[in-house]
Amino acid sequence: GRLEIAPGARECDVGAAISNALVKGTPEFPGGVCGIPSMPVGSPANAPHLTWSDARYKMGCQTNFEIGAYRHRYPCALSRTVFLGEPNARARHLHQAALDGFLAQVETIRPGVKCSDVWQAFQRAFKPYGVRKESRSGYSIGLGWVDGGVSFQGDDDTVIEPNMTFHVLIGIFEKEDGYVFSETVRVTENGAKSLSSMSRDLLVNY
Repeated sequence: GRLEIAPGARECDVGAAISNALVKGTPEFPGGVCGIPSMPVGSPANAPHLTWSDARYKMGCQTNFEIGAYRHRYPCALSRTVFLGEPNARARHLHQAALDGFLAQVETIRPGVKCSDVWQAFQRAFKPYGVRKESRSGYSIGLGWVDGGVSFQGDDDTVIEPNMTFHVLIGIFEKEDGYVFSETVRVTENGAKSLSSMSRDLLVNY
């Protein structure tokens, strides 16, 4: 999908390329879809859960991708923001805030830790950047994506156990700011193991 993003490309064609890749899967494992990719486009892209339109890409915009690869209806969720053209200083600031908040959570997740402890670790890393974000910073993920379970927020004292799976999601959706960064992690006896090997660098197409 990222390779399809270029000036003049239609959003729907980018969405089609992503959907095709998710369904096709890999030579070893076929893919599957239980929903459609979320990909708000804008300058900034600051609304969640929008899909594509027939509008054409222009330099200077961003796309907030939230997608999921499925195997037997169990999803592995992933979010990244992709910029078409050079990101401005604020975008780079948001990326670093999101990344540091994400890493603080992943380093905290382990059996015996409470979900609220993970949220507090996020707050300690994220708040110094001065970016507004009041929503939860992750949630349990299971059959069919959202399993109705626990969340990384201040009032959730659920104790984390081995083999729980979480979508560690930093979603920023404010009037002047928009950014997403996430990975799905599984809880092991020694901590959290990400199910993604994608780069955590800021993503840019020119």
